[in-house]
Amino acid sequence: MKRRTVRITPLGYIVLTIIILVMVVSIYFIVWSMRNAGSEQPEGNLNSNSVQTTTPTPSLAPVNAATAAPTTAPTTPPTTTSAPTTTVTPKQDDTPEPAVKTPTSAQVAAAVDGTLNASGVVLRAGPAQTYSILGKFSSGTQLKVYEVSGDYFYVRVVKENLVGYIASKFVDKAGLLPGENATPTPKAIAGTIPGTVSASKLALRSVPTTEDNTPVGEAVKGDAVLIFFKTGDFYYIQVVATNLKCYAAAKYITASTAVPTGTPVP
Repeated sequence: MKRRTVRITPLGYIVLTIIILVMVVSIYFIVWSMRNAGSEQPEGNLNSNSVQTTTPTPSLAPVNAATAAPTTAPTTPPTTTSAPTTTVTPKQDDTPEPAVKTPTSAQVAAAVDGTLNASGVVLRAGPAQTYSILGKFSSGTQLKVYEVSGDYFYVRVVKENLVGYIASKFVDKAGLLPGENATPTPKAIAGTIPGTVSASKLALRSVPTTEDNTPVGEAVKGDAVLIFFKTGDFYYIQVVATNLKCYAAAKYITASTAVPTGTPVP
């Protein structure tokens, strides 16, 4: 029986050599990685190297109570002394306001009763908005009114017993103060009836309705009017102070006598 011989070409030798080299390199890297894995230490292992790195930590050194006391002592005084610095001192005003004057006995005797007709009204130390606020009061607050000072009344708030100034437009008085003049009696126009506004504020309108009708002005309590006639719930009037002719709700006007009905003015 004839044996077969296998011939390897030069290219085959080259390929075989490359395969052997790859295998040798692979075996080398496997051995190298196994050696490195064996040399690693688990976390927290206290060998000689790890002890040297953790030794400088001051937490393992014993603390002497005698030396610790001076360390904490200096830190305590600043905390105790810093507390008074937070105390709020009163603001010093360079231009202090004078104290509100006290009403004289004559003013007390001649005072008239008053009532606030709005809420959120402020009582001030003087008769201007530049003066400080002494209090804030609601509608219906009872007052004693002593005198007129420009657009302000000098008053006493009865319940709180506070004296100050309140804008006169927010006060309904029950009488006249010394020096005040009564509203002059209007000259009657033929066919008109004298009347007086009884509401704190009364809207004046161009037509006798409140729907889609912007007021053309307003009157305040005590204003004198001349009433021409009534139509529905409105009077056709003329405001004496301004001579404005308009319509106003009849229930807020006190007429001196019965008012006849009439036809709205075109």
